[in-house]
Amino acid sequence: MFETSKDILYLVIAFCVVWTTVFLCWMFYYVMRLLRNTNEIVEEFRSRLETLMEIVHNIHGKVEKISSLITLATEGAGGLVKKMIVKKTSDWLGKTENNFNGAAKDAVSKAVSATTKKMKKVTKKIKK
Repeated sequence: MFETSKDILYLVIAFCVVWTTVFLCWMFYYVMRLLRNTNEIVEEFRSRLETLMEIVHNIHGKVEKISSLITLATEGAGGLVKKMIVKKTSDWLGKTENNFNGAAKDAVSKAVSATTKKMKKVTKKIKK
């Protein structure tokens, strides 16, 4: 069967090539499994991130709606208070108009406008 030592060398080389091939196939198999698991993890992370982004967008939309409603309500209340103040002061000034001069009327109207501006600032702070 083995006539020379060269035959034994060829047999050993063939045996090494077979084992090297088996090892490389085994290694490629596990590398591919590792890559597949990595891909699955990345896909799961992406889906969870998309879900989280949808939740954040929904919350952002609801906060904007509530903010606009609060702004509308505070502006309406500010306008109502301004009208009431103007009415009360005009009624009060109308009754005692003879006792006041033009400077006093201007001071009262400035006070009313300053109060309105302050209410708007408070409204903006509440909105933020």
